[in-house]
Amino acid sequence: MERFNQRDWDGLRELITADARLRVADRFAGRLADSPYFGNYERWSLPWRMAVGEVDGEMGVITLRRDAEGWTPHSFVRFEVANHPIVRVVDYAHCPWILAATTSVVIG
Repeated sequence: MERFNQRDWDGLRELITADARLRVADRFAGRLADSPYFGNYERWSLPWRMAVGEVDGEMGVITLRRDAEGWTPHSFVRFEVANHPIVRVVDYAHCPWILAATTSVVIG
């Protein structure tokens, strides 16, 4: 989470295998190395940060966006890890309705 929240894209790349698969729901599917993935987060107009959490009992990362009410859960990212490097990322940043359809969102 630290590397995401610090916008340390090179540091994140160190944690992800070169041939890791990326799926950004409704936007991209392919190799992370071939995607504009981290640049998409840089272009978000609202402040954001990441937090470890659970969505319907599944561990992952919850993207929080700052609004008038404070930090509000916006979307969910799933990571698949094999022997420490991340080998697959599924990001629902462009599908905020995913969280609305869940029964539980737990941060922390």
